[in-house]
Amino acid sequence: MLNLYLWTAIIWIIILVIGIAMRKKWLGKNFLRLAYILLILILLEGVCLLALKIKSGYWLFNEKYNLNAELFEPHPYLVGVPKKNAELRVNGITYSNNAEGFRGKEFEKAKSKTRIVAVGGSTTYGTSVNDWETWPAYLDSIMGADYEVLNFGISGHSTVEHIIQSSFILPEYKPDVVLVHCGLNDLRSAYIADLACDYSDFHAPNLFGALGFCPLNKLPRLAIIRAGVLILQKVKLYPECTYYQTAVRQDSSLMALERALELYERNLTTLSAILNKQGVELVFVPQLLHKDAIEGNKLKWWIPYVEDDQLLGLIDDYNKCMKEVAIKESGAFADEVLDYNWKGADFVDPSHLNADANLRFAEIISHYIKHDRDTIEFANQK
Repeated sequence: MLNLYLWTAIIWIIILVIGIAMRKKWLGKNFLRLAYILLILILLEGVCLLALKIKSGYWLFNEKYNLNAELFEPHPYLVGVPKKNAELRVNGITYSNNAEGFRGKEFEKAKSKTRIVAVGGSTTYGTSVNDWETWPAYLDSIMGADYEVLNFGISGHSTVEHIIQSSFILPEYKPDVVLVHCGLNDLRSAYIADLACDYSDFHAPNLFGALGFCPLNKLPRLAIIRAGVLILQKVKLYPECTYYQTAVRQDSSLMALERALELYERNLTTLSAILNKQGVELVFVPQLLHKDAIEGNKLKWWIPYVEDDQLLGLIDDYNKCMKEVAIKESGAFADEVLDYNWKGADFVDPSHLNADANLRFAEIISHYIKHDRDTIEFANQK
């Protein structure tokens, strides 16, 4: 964006110089008129840029295009789902969605081997790693020729979306084993006053914006355009992103936290009942965070109402809740994930593992399926 401003200024100077040099000729006069018009636009852009900085607290030229919009598309029930046959390469990372609309390689809808499906958010989808470096992709390689692992992870999805996905989409693919890796995208709704039971007051509309679906994401980052759109939105002549229509309040009380955990437990129980009814072997996989990766409010953009010093304690609470549901519902809980000595260097960002750590993660999960499947120690026997 700054390059655009720089080139605009250079072009204006060139036009102005040509106009002054040829000011007595018809062409020179028109160049001067063009220079005056361009100067007015430059000044107007500067005024709008400053006004937006005062209003939003950041410079518009620092706002980047949300690349999630290249990989995901809006969905009426799931907020967003991967675009079919979409591919994006950014910062040396390859993201590919197959013809069925899931991350990774192509597969036949009809199964011919033991089918394992991984359900989760961005840590399952594989943010910041290549297609072949996600933990479901590694698990597919580890399990061998008699198994196939499908990555049904979708960035940002919580247990609310997992319930919908498991009710209507998973039965089409007839999985034998379902790995549910979740927690962080539910935790983000902690400490919200009067949290809606379906997270529709904060999580869903916020996710809509995070996936790049807001109309503003498609427009050029010019302050004149942005200011004009904001004016049109005020008079209801341009669609407003649903995220900006949310009006949640922070509630730091224990009661608000208990409400969030109660909903999480209820959702996991519902999810377990749905999958058990389908005759699926269910393995709950806890979520990981590391103090060295999250310090410095690095997750504040995604989990706005939880402070740094609360995150590790809360993710422990959510993981304990998951284990309790696994015990109660006779499901497996992959607690070896928590027992492993993870380090800050295993994370490529505050919440996503790097390629090597994803491989180790997959190796741990494989213990619950391949090596111990006939004698798997369910959590209720511990």
